[in-house]
This record gives sequence, structure tokens and C-alpha cells, in this order.
Amino acid sequence: MAAALALRRSGAVTGRLSVSHVALALLGVAIVIAVWQGTIAWYGLARIVLPTPFEVASTLAHLFASRSFWHDVLVSLREFLLGYAIGGVLGVLVGTILGERPTARMTVGPVIEALRFIVPFAWIPLTVLWFGTSLTGKVVLVAYAVFFVMVVTTARSIVTVDPTLTRVGTMLGMGPAGIALKVHLRAAAPGIASGAKAAAALGWIAVVAAEYIGASAGLGVMITNASMSLATATVIAGMIVIGIIGATVSWLVGRTTAAWLNY
Repeated sequence: MAAALALRRSGAVTGRLSVSHVALALLGVAIVIAVWQGTIAWYGLARIVLPTPFEVASTLAHLFASRSFWHDVLVSLREFLLGYAIGGVLGVLVGTILGERPTARMTVGPVIEALRFIVPFAWIPLTVLWFGTSLTGKVVLVAYAVFFVMVVTTARSIVTVDPTLTRVGTMLGMGPAGIALKVHLRAAAPGIASGAKAAAALGWIAVVAAEYIGASAGLGVMITNASMSLATATVIAGMIVIGIIGATVSWLVGRTTAAWLNY
């Protein structure tokens, strides 16, 4: 009976917290809209400079009803997902090797450190030159952005694993591969999960930025075309969609990694 009452109280508290979070989020959105509308009224800005929230909302509704808009969304998501998967797997693999092998870390580490400070956007002209506006160029850029985040995060997480766990694995008869996979990677999982979330954000930014310069479809292309035709409402609507998708991707990665850690 007491356990049932405790569960009910816990559920009620969780429900109240959820409602509170939603209310605060809506309040934040309302404040942004109020400041937005107030800025237009105060400075008397023209629609071409800054459209009203209502105009942007109407544009969003029009985009949602457009088949070409959803095509652009799917193109951007496909580029991101492919690049994220490739960069994530390779990053964890290389990061594990660097974390487990001091010699590899000393040999390859300086190269990794130098390359990771070259932002993905610096590679855009070369990817356009090498791959044109094809899917491959954007996937490579996203994979590049994700790879270095995952390499550094995985290697550092493994290096900082408690040595006691390594000794326990050795006492249980595990070899180097067993210790790496069953002990070090599991102990390093929280750090790797945190890196995966950060890499998702950087990868999404990279794919949209690449579409601004060299692409034939995608949300970046949609915004570029709208800006060239001075359709400011469409530009802002596209920015809002990019932000919403990015936040959703980050949330999904966070939930997935949390489920993995609980498992």
C-alpha cells in the first residue's frame, strides 16, 4: 500500500514538473515573439527587413503544405544521418585505439589535434571542387565534423578510466581486446554519450552550412534561394525549422544514449 502511494506521489510530482517545464518553455517563446513584434513597431521596420511573427507563421504553414519543402528537409536529414553514422562509428573506433595504445596516441595525437581545429566550413570550397553538389560532399563534411568530436571524447574517456577496473579485468583473465570492449568502453560510456550529443549538434550545423554554398537541394538551398529573392519571411521560417530539427535531433540522441547507459 505504501509503495503504491509512493508511486502515485512520484507520478504526480513528475506530472507537475512536466507541466511546469512546458509552461516555462511557452513563456520563453511568448517573450521572444513580444520582443520581435515590439522591435518592428518601435523602429517601424519594413516587411523586407523583418516580417512580423504572424507573417512568418503564415509562411511556415505554407511551407508545411509544400511538397518541395519536405523534400528539402529529407535531403538535409539524409545527409546528416549518413555523415553522423559514418563519423560516429569511425570516431569511436579510432578513439578506442588511441585510448588503448599510448604509442598510437603519441603518433597520431598531434595530427588529430591539428586537424580538429580546422572547422568543417573551411573544407566547403574543396568539397565542392572534389564532389560538386552531390550527396557525397555533404556526407563527408558531416562525417568530418562528427569524427573529431568522437575521437577526442572517446580517447579521453578511456584514458581516464579507473585503473582498478583494468586490474580487475586482468585478474578475470581478459585479454587486451576484452578489457577494451567489456571494461574500458563501458566505463567510458557516459563521456562517449556526451560527445555523441555534441557531435550531433556540430554535424547538423555543418550540413546546413554546406548547403548554403554547394548543393542542389536541402534547407540551406531553400534559405539561399529565398534570400536571393528577398523573401525574408521564408528565410526566417527556414531558420526556425533548422532550429527545431536540430533541437529534436539533440533530444533524440540524448534519449538514445540515456537508454544505452541504463542498459
